[in-house]
Amino acid sequence: MDITFCVHYRGDALPPTNRFCRDCPIAKTACDSLWSLVVALSRSGGGEAVPLPGTHAVMYPNPRTWDIVHLKINTRWGLPKEDFLHFIATGSAQMGRKGERLDTRASPSMTRQEPYVQAIVAALGGEGIPEIQAVRVVQANKQAFLSRTAGSVRQIRE
Repeated sequence: MDITFCVHYRGDALPPTNRFCRDCPIAKTACDSLWSLVVALSRSGGGEAVPLPGTHAVMYPNPRTWDIVHLKINTRWGLPKEDFLHFIATGSAQMGRKGERLDTRASPSMTRQEPYVQAIVAALGGEGIPEIQAVRVVQANKQAFLSRTAGSVRQIRE
């Protein structure tokens, strides 16, 4: 995990700090808006799994928590909010091993989330959507955004 993926991240990549995005006080500024699109996509099948184009995986919501959606090929696994946000910042969400927590290519959960995160980004409209751009601005702590925002992605478009 690249612990510099977001200037707001506080932790050392070890549990429970690898799940910081779930409790980040800045998340409502932009990250929650993007993650809500991911959750909405997982629910868009009307009770059925949602296929992720270009992969053999399907996606569906987690009925117990908003912070994780489920993916499945042969077995089910979770895509946590922090893995997706880490991918947005770094472009990487690879699997890691026990001694590789600080490998910048590994996802916070140490689970391989590629190529599924790319398929989700494409299904949401691509890397250029305002919600992804807003998250990247917040992750980089660009003051122009932080001083103007009231939690609305609409302000990024101005």
